[in-house]
Amino acid sequence: MEQLRLLTFGGLNLLVGDATMTGAATGRRRLALLVLLAVARDRGLNREKVQAYLWPESDTEQARHGLNQMVYFQRRHLDSENLFLGKKTLRLNRAMITSDVWDFEDALDAGAHEVAVRLYAGSFLDGFFLREAPGFERWVDDQRRRLAERCAQAFGLLAAAAATQRQAVEWWRRAVDLNPYHTDTVLHLANAWVAIGDRAAAVRCAQQHADLLRSELGLPPDSNVVRMIEQLRGGA
Repeated sequence: MEQLRLLTFGGLNLLVGDATMTGAATGRRRLALLVLLAVARDRGLNREKVQAYLWPESDTEQARHGLNQMVYFQRRHLDSENLFLGKKTLRLNRAMITSDVWDFEDALDAGAHEVAVRLYAGSFLDGFFLREAPGFERWVDDQRRRLAERCAQAFGLLAAAAATQRQAVEWWRRAVDLNPYHTDTVLHLANAWVAIGDRAAAVRCAQQHADLLRSELGLPPDSNVVRMIEQLRGGA
């Protein structure tokens, strides 16, 4: 079989070659196992933790049996005996499967920020859920926030190193799209708009942030945001 690829940004899909897989091997819990191990990367994940995420209502023996059966099933149906490595700690075999989340974090760790942001095709596991697995759902929320923050930080680094102010505006705009509640990022974008002479866009950016904090979080805007809006509207 051709190498497998797990895509986790903007949804969840398992590919073989260029084709999206369907069928029993792509059941939600079976894909969730691949996702847990993909995010763990080469560290792997302890079997007990996997069992707690995927079989929270089962006793230890039932959960152990469920995981053993799933590993066996995936090896057989994905035609990859060496897909999983390790015994007490499970990890995926990079020779058998690749993943966008691996590539994304590897690129960030290597300082290849532009490569990384191209891989970020949308929120982690967007639209994917697993019934009766609250621990897994909390883990997904945590990873979704963490990965979005890493991507936003990469956009900020790209903006700081941009060759032109217009490029900086685009990078900061994409960072704000990922985290519109982050005041410092919004201020960076507003200042970038000012740098290219578009004060109206800077005011609009800052005001939208202030309105969002009030309407969504019930919070007043940061004093620096208020000051910027006043100064720009006053012509300072």
